[in-house]
Amino acid sequence: MIKALNIANQGMQQAERRATDIAADILKSTSELSSFSLEDAPSQQNGTGSKQNTAAPVTSPSGPGYGELMQHMVDLKAEEQAFKANATLFKRMDEAEDDALGALFDEDS
Repeated sequence: MIKALNIANQGMQQAERRATDIAADILKSTSELSSFSLEDAPSQQNGTGSKQNTAAPVTSPSGPGYGELMQHMVDLKAEEQAFKANATLFKRMDEAEDDALGALFDEDS
C-alpha cells in the first residue's frame, strides 16, 4: 500500500512539473507573438496632416504560432487530468488504509 501511495505521489509531482513547464512555454510563445513595436506599425494621416496610429495587435486563429499554442493547451489539459487521476488514487488508497485500520480496531474491541 505504501508503494502505491508513493507511485501516486510521484505521478502528481511529475504532472505538476510538466504543467509548470507547459505554462512557461505558453507564456513565452504568447509574449513573443503579442509583442509589437508602435514604430513598426502602419500609420495613417488624418485630415489635419498629422499621423494617426492605427496599429492593433492581430489575433487570428490561423496566425503564426496558433497551432503550437493549441497543442500547449491540449498538453496542459492532459497534465491536469493526469494529476487528478493520481490524486484520486492517492485519496482512495488513503481511505482504504483508514477502513483497514478501523476494521482492525473494531475486531480488537
